[in-house]
Amino acid sequence: MQRRTILRAAALPAVLAAPALYAQQGGQRSFATRPIRIIVGVAPGIGTIDLTGRAVADPMAEALGQPVVVENRPGAGGIIAAEAAARSAPDGHTLFLGGADTVVHAFLLADRPPLDPFKDFTPVSRATKDHWLVVATPSLGVSTLDELAAAGKQKAGELNHASFGPGTVFHLVQARLAQRLGFEAVHVPYRGDYTSDVLAGRISYLVQPSALLLPHVQAGKLKALATLSPQRLPQLPDVPTVAEAGYPDLGFNMGIILWAPGGTPPDIVGQVNAAFARAAGNPAVKSRLGDLSLETVGGTVPEAQEYTRWFVGFVDDLREKVLGKAR
Repeated sequence: MQRRTILRAAALPAVLAAPALYAQQGGQRSFATRPIRIIVGVAPGIGTIDLTGRAVADPMAEALGQPVVVENRPGAGGIIAAEAAARSAPDGHTLFLGGADTVVHAFLLADRPPLDPFKDFTPVSRATKDHWLVVATPSLGVSTLDELAAAGKQKAGELNHASFGPGTVFHLVQARLAQRLGFEAVHVPYRGDYTSDVLAGRISYLVQPSALLLPHVQAGKLKALATLSPQRLPQLPDVPTVAEAGYPDLGFNMGIILWAPGGTPPDIVGQVNAAFARAAGNPAVKSRLGDLSLETVGGTVPEAQEYTRWFVGFVDDLREKVLGKAR
């Protein structure tokens, strides 16, 4: 184990240079000798992670010369999927798509040692930039954050919110909203899809990416109260930002990360990074995800590492505010 850790550390500078190396060696032969799988921790068709994986799979396959398939391993807040990916051979044929909260913080609430985002994994690319919405079930009868706060206080302990599991960023952000608005709410964890319960009015409110919520808002099945982005969403020009609603400290933009198992050779990391960048810039991919106000990012390996550090720190701060401890 110690030797493996030393080898990973020694390889880090080379990993940082890998995208440039790959670009200089145009036409480099792909490492891929068999289909590549992208493991995700949610059920098929559920969440921005699955949507993104399926959108980029074909363009990545074109770049790498082998099929790219999305493998769904839902449950335990993404832990099952993250562990499966981290334990895979570091040869580029298994990737993981998910947030740093899954790699680190979901394990903590399960009373298990977290994975190390820079040793058990190698961040390959920031995948997306999400725009988050606060929505409520129409039966709650609220149209603003202040009205949600009033309803939460009036119905103390009765309002609830849903996520794919404790410790996920969905759980923490929604709990933080209730805390900030001054009411208590119940967290309802789900192993798989909870859309039917949300649309049936059994879930009071959500704070989640607009890619998941926008179609239901536009259909009148959910009421949008605010967006957490710095600007209003083009698709919902009448919905204010949290800053405009008087809660600027609740604003942020989030996004998921494409990971390779720790110890993946730098040249392979570079090829996967370049393949994802090509997919992220594909007009069909940008249009498909853009319709849901989900932006593909791409970028370099160093940028992915910098974003990973921010992401971990952001969720540490959420844990400190919601749970009273960062780790």
